Amino acid sequence: VMETAALSKRIWIYIINLLVYNGVGFASALPFLLVVKLHPFFYVLIGLGFAMIISLLFECFVLKISKGYTIASAIFKVKFVSSDGSVIDNKQILIRAAFESIVIFALFDLIYFLKNQTERGAIDRLSDSFAIDNNL
Repeated sequence: VMETAALSKRIWIYIINLLVYNGVGFASALPFLLVVKLHPFFYVLIGLGFAMIISLLFECFVLKISKGYTIASAIFKVKFVSSDGSVIDNKQILIRAAFESIVIFALFDLIYFLKNQTERGAIDRLSDSFAIDNNL
Protein backbone atom coordinates (compact mmCIF):
# COMPACT_ATOMS: atom_id res chain seq x y z
CA VAL A 1 0.00 0.00 0.00
CA MET A 2 1.41 3.36 -1.08
CA GLU A 3 0.88 6.26 1.27
CA THR A 4 1.21 9.67 -0.32
CA ALA A 5 3.69 11.87 1.52
CA ALA A 6 2.29 14.54 3.80
CA LEU A 7 1.69 17.89 2.15
CA SER A 8 3.98 19.70 4.60
CA LYS A 9 6.89 17.37 3.72
CA ARG A 10 6.29 17.82 0.02
CA ILE A 11 6.24 21.61 0.31
CA TRP A 12 9.60 21.58 2.13
CA ILE A 13 11.00 19.19 -0.48
CA TYR A 14 9.90 21.55 -3.27
CA ILE A 15 11.46 24.57 -1.59
CA ILE A 16 14.75 22.84 -0.76
CA ASN A 17 15.04 21.23 -4.22
CA LEU A 18 14.30 24.56 -5.87
CA LEU A 19 17.07 26.24 -3.87
CA VAL A 20 19.62 23.43 -4.18
CA TYR A 21 19.29 22.50 -7.85
CA ASN A 22 18.85 26.05 -9.13
CA GLY A 23 21.54 27.30 -6.76
CA VAL A 24 23.98 24.80 -8.29
CA GLY A 25 22.89 25.97 -11.74
CA PHE A 26 23.42 29.65 -10.98
CA ALA A 27 26.73 28.93 -9.24
CA SER A 28 27.93 27.09 -12.35
CA ALA A 29 27.18 30.19 -14.44
CA LEU A 30 29.19 32.54 -12.20
CA PRO A 31 32.69 31.85 -13.60
CA PHE A 32 31.45 32.54 -17.12
CA LEU A 33 29.53 35.64 -16.09
CA LEU A 34 32.50 37.06 -14.17
CA VAL A 35 34.80 36.77 -17.20
CA VAL A 36 32.44 38.03 -19.90
CA LYS A 37 31.29 41.65 -19.80
CA LEU A 38 27.61 41.82 -20.72
CA HIS A 39 24.58 43.97 -20.11
CA PRO A 40 22.94 42.94 -16.77
CA PHE A 41 19.85 41.72 -18.67
CA PHE A 42 22.01 39.12 -20.46
CA TYR A 43 23.59 38.09 -17.15
CA VAL A 44 20.12 37.17 -15.91
CA LEU A 45 19.21 35.31 -19.12
CA ILE A 46 22.46 33.36 -19.21
CA GLY A 47 22.23 32.67 -15.47
CA LEU A 48 18.69 31.33 -15.86
CA GLY A 49 19.73 29.22 -18.84
CA PHE A 50 22.68 27.71 -16.97
CA ALA A 51 20.51 27.16 -13.90
CA MET A 52 17.89 25.30 -15.92
CA ILE A 53 20.35 23.11 -17.83
CA ILE A 54 22.60 22.27 -14.88
CA SER A 55 19.70 21.71 -12.49
CA LEU A 56 18.00 19.46 -15.07
CA LEU A 57 21.13 17.35 -15.50
CA PHE A 58 21.93 17.30 -11.77
CA GLU A 59 18.40 16.32 -10.74
CA CYS A 60 18.18 13.62 -13.44
CA PHE A 61 21.49 12.21 -12.20
CA VAL A 62 20.42 12.23 -8.53
CA LEU A 63 16.98 10.71 -9.25
CA LYS A 64 18.52 8.01 -11.44
CA ILE A 65 21.31 6.87 -9.13
CA SER A 66 19.10 7.03 -6.02
CA LYS A 67 16.18 5.24 -7.74
CA GLY A 68 13.61 7.94 -6.96
CA TYR A 69 15.04 10.27 -4.34
CA THR A 70 16.11 13.88 -4.63
CA ILE A 71 18.48 15.43 -2.12
CA ALA A 72 15.63 16.94 -0.11
CA SER A 73 13.28 13.95 -0.43
CA ALA A 74 15.97 11.65 0.99
CA ILE A 75 16.13 13.88 4.08
CA PHE A 76 12.36 13.61 4.55
CA LYS A 77 12.25 9.89 3.54
CA VAL A 78 9.97 10.58 0.58
CA LYS A 79 10.44 8.59 -2.61
CA PHE A 80 9.13 9.37 -6.09
CA VAL A 81 7.62 6.27 -7.71
CA SER A 82 5.55 5.42 -10.77
CA SER A 83 1.79 5.35 -10.36
CA ASP A 84 1.98 1.54 -10.08
CA GLY A 85 4.52 1.78 -7.23
CA SER A 86 7.57 0.75 -9.26
CA VAL A 87 10.80 2.73 -9.57
CA ILE A 88 10.36 5.78 -11.80
CA ASP A 89 11.73 5.27 -15.29
CA ASN A 90 13.97 7.54 -17.38
CA LYS A 91 11.04 9.30 -19.07
CA GLN A 92 9.42 10.11 -15.71
CA ILE A 93 12.76 11.28 -14.32
CA LEU A 94 13.26 13.58 -17.31
CA ILE A 95 9.73 15.02 -17.05
CA ARG A 96 10.04 15.63 -13.28
CA ALA A 97 13.49 17.21 -13.59
CA ALA A 98 12.55 19.33 -16.61
CA PHE A 99 9.51 20.89 -14.98
CA GLU A 100 11.21 21.33 -11.60
CA SER A 101 14.15 23.04 -13.37
CA ILE A 102 11.84 25.67 -14.83
CA VAL A 103 11.62 27.93 -11.79
CA ILE A 104 8.33 29.54 -12.81
CA PHE A 105 6.62 26.17 -13.30
CA ALA A 106 8.01 24.79 -10.03
CA LEU A 107 6.73 27.87 -8.17
CA PHE A 108 3.35 27.52 -9.89
CA ASP A 109 3.17 23.89 -8.77
CA LEU A 110 4.10 24.89 -5.22
CA ILE A 111 1.33 27.50 -5.19
CA TYR A 112 -1.05 24.86 -6.59
CA PHE A 113 -0.13 22.59 -3.67
CA LEU A 114 -0.68 25.33 -1.12
CA LYS A 115 -3.99 26.41 -2.60
CA ASN A 116 -5.56 23.02 -3.31
CA GLN A 117 -3.78 20.82 -0.75
CA THR A 118 -3.99 17.89 -3.13
CA GLU A 119 -2.03 14.64 -3.00
CA ARG A 120 -0.55 15.12 -6.48
CA GLY A 121 0.68 18.30 -8.07
CA ALA A 122 0.94 19.13 -11.75
CA ILE A 123 4.48 17.73 -12.00
CA ASP A 124 3.33 14.47 -10.40
CA ARG A 125 0.45 14.22 -12.86
CA LEU A 126 2.59 15.07 -15.90
CA SER A 127 5.23 12.50 -14.96
CA ASP A 128 2.64 9.91 -13.82
CA SER A 129 4.36 9.61 -10.46
CA PHE A 130 3.64 9.87 -6.74
CA ALA A 131 5.62 11.13 -3.75
CA ILE A 132 5.30 8.43 -1.09
CA ASP A 133 6.46 8.13 2.50
CA ASN A 134 9.18 5.52 2.52
CA ASN A 135 11.62 4.21 5.08
CA LEU A 136 15.09 4.24 3.53
